[in-house]
Amino acid sequence: MLGINLQGFREEIDLYTEIRNTIAELTNLLKDMNTLTPDICDSEFEELLQAIAQRLNE
Repeated sequence: MLGINLQGFREEIDLYTEIRNTIAELTNLLKDMNTLTPDICDSEFEELLQAIAQRLNE
């Protein structure tokens, strides 16, 4: 029974690690992007969101 509990715990730790890595990647991506253009603000940031999604999928 102990092995079953440890497996669930390990899966949660792996998920947290993946989330932390994704956040680090996203912050590095945003740091490198020039996001302060009027077009992005006018489009309610849709252009920025699309650029982020595209870069994360690369």
